[in-house]
Amino acid sequence: MHRQLDIFDDSRDVALRNDLAQALLDGDQVTARSIANTLQAEFGADPVLAPAAALIEHHHWRQSLDANGHLDVATVLDARHRLDGPVAPAAIAVFGAHAAPAWLAGQWRWLAGQASAIGWHPAHAEAHAAALYLRGQAWPQAAEAVARIDSWRRIPVPLLWMTQARWRGDGADAAWPLLAEALWLAPARAAALLPALADTHLDRLVARFEERFDPTAASGADWAWLPAFALVDQPLLAGPLSPATPSTETASGEGFTVVMALLRLERQGRHHEIVAHRARLRTLSATLFAAYMATR
Repeated sequence: MHRQLDIFDDSRDVALRNDLAQALLDGDQVTARSIANTLQAEFGADPVLAPAAALIEHHHWRQSLDANGHLDVATVLDARHRLDGPVAPAAIAVFGAHAAPAWLAGQWRWLAGQASAIGWHPAHAEAHAAALYLRGQAWPQAAEAVARIDSWRRIPVPLLWMTQARWRGDGADAAWPLLAEALWLAPARAAALLPALADTHLDRLVARFEERFDPTAASGADWAWLPAFALVDQPLLAGPLSPATPSTETASGEGFTVVMALLRLERQGRHHEIVAHRARLRTLSATLFAAYMATR
């Protein structure tokens, strides 16, 4: 009989935790607080009580912000610290590692909506709605927010935001020109984005690139050669990459243009011009030329 009571107590404990988690997922802080009080009274040492209290406080704080309308920069940045600080681990503790990411993504999307009136400024880029929508994995909304920034394609941070939004939302082919331009404009910054694109094909391409180039150098300048190497390694990327606009004033940009021309000349069998373009490629980068010739 005593054993049966233990089992009953255990099931009561679990039921209260589940009900508390569901109330928090629903954003019902009144019900959540009531269940938390019951859990406190019956199972005062339960480890979920502290993180649940943090989430109840978060809902209360969020409700107060909703009443104030659009947020200013300082409040948005504070909200970022809250979500990354106490809220994220509390969500994992209450909802579990499987359910917490979806709930947290919703909180980031809510914050992005509240930040929609904040304009672009490099000093507070992380308060811009685009950055917040990316955290919430709301790819179309992130792209729309970037598109409202004047000259976004010539500014490294918004360009990288758009690259991530398009790559994750529309696929690699749609975003390759943006990634190429980002690699030419800000090589090291663009390289830091690559893991966030979560693309195994790209990861393998990058691994092959790193075998030939030295992108670990302090400046990270070698990353600017990745678009041209991508053409050499995967000639079918010539189509998706054709809208990219390289800078002809840099060796990496000219190298991309030369490889693109070589692929076209090879299809046309124009051997004399192929020889001239190969010579130019060798002058621009012996490393890229060696990678190119290894495939011929």
